[in-house]
Amino acid sequence: MKKRSPTICPIVFSLDTFGDTWSLVILRDILLFNKSHFREFLVSKEKIASNILSARLETLIDNGLLTKEADMNNKSAAIYKPTNKTLELLPMILEMMKWGVRYNPDTDRKSGPIMHLLLTDPEGLRTSVVSKFKA
Repeated sequence: MKKRSPTICPIVFSLDTFGDTWSLVILRDILLFNKSHFREFLVSKEKIASNILSARLETLIDNGLLTKEADMNNKSAAIYKPTNKTLELLPMILEMMKWGVRYNPDTDRKSGPIMHLLLTDPEGLRTSVVSKFKA
């Protein structure tokens, strides 16, 4: 992902750090759907291409949003984990999801426990996600 020259604008900085579609989908998958391996991201409904996925994962690592560790169960695989910096984005990601539910008529509001918690107990959802990664 191409970087702009340094900016004093916090919105531009934020978008440069995590604001493209694929980066947010990857962060969503890690935080909410417990994905942590490259192959798991490839099977997301959005169908990210492997070269784009590689580039976005590398950018997220470079920007301090993810860590990459060797998978002790599979020496040829890596595990991606969110950093505290990413956990601090969770409230914004949940608010974006709530906004999408409100304005996207195609959203499946009954699509599982995450959507249910998002609509009925967003603070409980946030707490649950953060505690999963802080343990």
